[in-house]
Amino acid sequence: MEKEMVLFGKRVEEEKYMIAELIQEERHAALPKELVESNREFSALVLEERVRFIELLGKSLQNSCREEEIMADMSKWGTATGNFFLEHGMTLDVALAETALYRKHIATLIKSEGRRLAISPEITYDAAELLHALLDHATYSYTHAYTTSYQRNLATARQEFLELSAPVVPISDSVAILPLVGSIEIDRARYILERTLLSASELKINTLIVDLSGVIRVDTMVADQVIKIIQSLELIGVKAVLTGIRPETAQSLTTLGVDVRTLNIGGSLKRALENVYN
Repeated sequence: MEKEMVLFGKRVEEEKYMIAELIQEERHAALPKELVESNREFSALVLEERVRFIELLGKSLQNSCREEEIMADMSKWGTATGNFFLEHGMTLDVALAETALYRKHIATLIKSEGRRLAISPEITYDAAELLHALLDHATYSYTHAYTTSYQRNLATARQEFLELSAPVVPISDSVAILPLVGSIEIDRARYILERTLLSASELKINTLIVDLSGVIRVDTMVADQVIKIIQSLELIGVKAVLTGIRPETAQSLTTLGVDVRTLNIGGSLKRALENVYN
């Protein structure tokens, strides 16, 4: 059986470019012609990656007796390729769809070679089963690497977003502005609280203008976090002035039992700045 596996593997390796081109043709047939034309350079790069993978599958079939080694090679390929396609913006579902094409074309070649060399159907079946096992392992490794890197990128992007979401901007030695923009969910609200206190302490300001005019929606959770910011600032000797208060924002504060008359509300940001410097 080992001898036949070597024959199958060598045949796959010999036909690696033909198989890769067949797969590429099927992939391109499902895409708009103009998209294919505009991505010729990337397509050539992907073709070479397919050729290398098919070559690896052929060598793995030839080394079928060293199962642990060939599965390790599949894992290594899957990790590298998963990261490669993520870096080049290829979605996971598109990449995974190719697995069926590898199965189809390489399995067809194995069956054809089995008939040509009069290899028993049992051994030909075993070769096809090994091919499927190799592809399954490569697909798992590819998916794991892709999703792990994708989640890592998301975490990094989220951290960068959070770092930009609490920009305490000094406008003098004693006054700074915290312009809040967009929607504020609980994680971002907590980060803003922590970052604002740290920045106010580092800048040694005595007044912070918290502008809410750019906040899309202020519900009771957001209002609660704003109150916590104000209270925490007071503990370190910083007066907080709220600007951009909309009627719905005032209603949310009232729902929390906050008497808005006890807050330093400066109307618009422009008016608050005028009051600070007058």
